[in-house]
Amino acid sequence: MKMKRHLYILSALLCLPMLSAAQSGVAERRSALLDSIVKGNTTLRALRQGVEAGKAGMETSLRLPDPEVGFSYKWGAPAGVPAVKGVDVTQQLDWGVLTGRRRRLAQSGAGKLEQDYRISLRDMLAEADRIIVNLTYYNLLCDELKRRLAVAQEVMSLCSKRYERGDLNAIDLNKIRLNTTLAQTELKRALSERQSLQFDLNRLGGKADLAWNDTVYAVPALPPLDELRSDIETASPELAAADAAIRQEHDRLRLTRTEGLPNLSVGYTGEYIKGERHSGVTIGLSIPLWGNSRKKTAESRALLALSEMERADAAKRLETNLMKRYASARNLRQTADKLTEDLARADNAHLIRRSLELGQISLLDYLLEISFYYNARTQQLEAERDAQMALVELWQLIDKE
Repeated sequence: MKMKRHLYILSALLCLPMLSAAQSGVAERRSALLDSIVKGNTTLRALRQGVEAGKAGMETSLRLPDPEVGFSYKWGAPAGVPAVKGVDVTQQLDWGVLTGRRRRLAQSGAGKLEQDYRISLRDMLAEADRIIVNLTYYNLLCDELKRRLAVAQEVMSLCSKRYERGDLNAIDLNKIRLNTTLAQTELKRALSERQSLQFDLNRLGGKADLAWNDTVYAVPALPPLDELRSDIETASPELAAADAAIRQEHDRLRLTRTEGLPNLSVGYTGEYIKGERHSGVTIGLSIPLWGNSRKKTAESRALLALSEMERADAAKRLETNLMKRYASARNLRQTADKLTEDLARADNAHLIRRSLELGQISLLDYLLEISFYYNARTQQLEAERDAQMALVELWQLIDKE
């Protein structure tokens, strides 16, 4: 699926030749940042250690039990009867170990642990992508607010000169001063939010030197729905984990059936009396009289049926989430594109500024018009962020690796 994702990204870049170089570079920086987070994330390290500990625990059941050795000494009576010395060595045989079914269960259990780790890794990468999207948005917003503040300061300088000439009253001058203060406040708030997101990024990466300063979004583009539906069966970590659980329960059922065979033990026994030796082999066999093995087999069958039902439920939920998230991503993408197109056609910021300088509009009209334009521009930035965030939610259904 990794190759598929690269093909989706490449297709999107070919459709946008003027932006391909920038987007290619930002995609590489995103990939490098995610790799750094995976290597440094303390939660992932702990989860990986848990996987290794779980595998090690499964290995402990893959050997035969230790043999038992017994010694006995029996005094003779009455006096003169020689003592009897005894030696017994017994080895319990485990059919699960001898047939290899216990090892296969351990292997399928290890596979289940790996798939659970894969889900955690996918979720952590999705969280990182959300932070990257929000950081990109705030980088764009901060640049926008810096431009607004610069314009507000220029207009305030212009109005101050007009006030000194007597062409502007104190009320209007205070309005423009308040407008500049509001621009400064918005910028400080956005810078604070961006800094908070940087802290979140550093927390994920386990170090304090991670940063994301790009103003181009790096989330892979929206692929065709048919391609996603055809590939998601093998690309979903949840389905892979459900399949691993089914394999584990299959192996557990086979092992339970094997353990239902009579237990067998072999050994050596010997008795030594003065002048005499009696030695030979011993064989022990359990009798499955009370039906415990049948109950364990029935339990294993029930667990297998449960895992198969859970797999079917996971597939249904995945299909529903795919359709829902794809529709959301597509609609938000269309909304963002439409707003960007309309805003480009209706960009009157320079005309409004020029009209104020020429005295063609009042200061109040200027503030109303520029506020309307700024509000539309902010909504356009938010719409683009929402569209990118919807892509993150869509890609979360699919393995990032």
